[in-house]
Amino acid sequence: MTKSIIINQNLENYISNNSVDLHPVQQEIIEHNNRLGGIKKMQISVTQGYFMQFIIKNNKIKKILEIGTFTGYSALTMALAIDDDGNITCLDKNKETSDIAINFFKKAKVDNKINLICDNASNILSKLIKKNNTFDLIFIDADKENYINYFKQSLKLKSKKGIILIDNTL
Repeated sequence: MTKSIIINQNLENYISNNSVDLHPVQQEIIEHNNRLGGIKKMQISVTQGYFMQFIIKNNKIKKILEIGTFTGYSALTMALAIDDDGNITCLDKNKETSDIAINFFKKAKVDNKINLICDNASNILSKLIKKNNTFDLIFIDADKENYINYFKQSLKLKSKKGIILIDNTL
């Protein structure tokens, strides 16, 4: 017999209340996105961010690829978890939200860890594959109709013990 946990606001509050405090710039991104209306749903939840930080720290992740960055909450969250010698390559096709994300990265003083490429993700993934790049963690959270393509390309970019995380799969 399986049991399910219902993720509701009470559970989210419990997790947040029993976790580390958010960085001020993480909180600022959340507030910024809350003013955007329905599109704010493109941001991962705070709970997902805590989970990603746990994965990064527990597995000593150094090199991360993020496909889909929006305004930068997930990339910033991951940048706060990796060591100073770690780095994140972010891919996003939206120039406006990419510029917003870059400003938040600078404000949080993690822009030295993050390289945001504003272009078509499939094209950039193909270039990364040709250059034999590998990543310890790949996070896919972009246009859902291309998830299978991003996943297939990510398999070629994942390091031997690498991890692929995919948002919104159910």
